[in-house]
Amino acid sequence: MKKFVGLMILSCFVVSLAVASFAQSQERISKLEREISKLESTLAKTKNRTQRLRLQKTINDYKKEVAELKKEMSPAAASSMAAGPSGPAAPKTLMVKGGLAGGAGLIAGEFFMPMGPMNVGGELGYAIGSNFGIIDAGVKATYSLGMPFVGLEISYAGYSKDVTNVPGLSGTIKSGIGLGLVGGTNIGPVLAQVGYNTIFGLRADAGYRIKI
Repeated sequence: MKKFVGLMILSCFVVSLAVASFAQSQERISKLEREISKLESTLAKTKNRTQRLRLQKTINDYKKEVAELKKEMSPAAASSMAAGPSGPAAPKTLMVKGGLAGGAGLIAGEFFMPMGPMNVGGELGYAIGSNFGIIDAGVKATYSLGMPFVGLEISYAGYSKDVTNVPGLSGTIKSGIGLGLVGGTNIGPVLAQVGYNTIFGLRADAGYRIKI
């Protein structure tokens, strides 16, 4: 079990590094493309040959860097960036959901909002088990892969008493903080996800999304 928890923490760290790297690349690409647009506008108004050559070289260097950054990113992400802005920013979302967590039936609300290439948000709910209850609170960051998504969560589970036989966990489980990996997909307004958390064990839920 200790090895599995260690692997879980390492996986969370690796995924967080990958997401952070993607966000930095995307921010750099956006900055370079804005600068290229400005330089091309200046170039069109410049008559001096030396200045035009200098501006064109800078533009070419920036375009080369953009191409290299897009090549390092996933094909889907690169295509999205190449297409440029795609309308207004995605809205904030509230979701009411039900499922299983900590070996109990969960009812919860989740709020999330776009932040760069990710959605970040929080969750609050309550799970009812056999002669025990769990207060569920946490924060989450997910990264879209198109329709499916993957993410990381940090959760607090307030067990009303020590429990055993929690799916995915061994021994006696007490209240505490856990790290988790989640994955899921959107089916119209419905979002379904499954995951593993070091304080909840195996978990799964589905909910209805309301844009706000």
